[in-house]
Amino acid sequence: MPKISEPTVTEHRASQHRAVLLAAERLIVESEGKVPTIAEVAAEVGLARSSVYLYVSSGKDLIIQLLVRAIPAWLDRLSGELEVAGPDPSERLAAYVRVTLRLFVEGSHGPLMSAASTLPETFMDDRVQESHNSLDPALLELLGDEVTVIRPLIDAMINRGAEMVNQSVADFDEISEILQRMARAALK
Repeated sequence: MPKISEPTVTEHRASQHRAVLLAAERLIVESEGKVPTIAEVAAEVGLARSSVYLYVSSGKDLIIQLLVRAIPAWLDRLSGELEVAGPDPSERLAAYVRVTLRLFVEGSHGPLMSAASTLPETFMDDRVQESHNSLDPALLELLGDEVTVIRPLIDAMINRGAEMVNQSVADFDEISEILQRMARAALK
């Protein structure tokens, strides 16, 4: 029987699962959005490929798990910024743009979105939809019935803005300000 590194088998498996996801995330960030193979993840974490399949069933499942893991952190950060922004819809939408742009530029969110875009069906997974849609009540309040049309457009401009920052076309503050003005225009 293999030696476990935690007090219980359940804790060991949870630790291994986290290690698999962290290794995959590192590989995605290092490759600027390429979905790693299960073999690459296994090598990165130091497990046999067959052991990785205990935690993820495929590259698609890997991306889904990473998305489901990333979205709550984004929502927590956004919730805090929305509270600071107060009741003004314009300021709340500006906060949404700032937080989301920062996550795309600074963390693994941008590369993860690039990886996920190579497997677009990951965005339609029920777990991803449920996690992402927990933001809808706040955005519905801001954008009204047009949220289903306006949010994807705002998200697309944030994604392109992050690409411009990462390509050194413009700096973060400049792009953030422009995107906030564009988003505010959607409220009128």
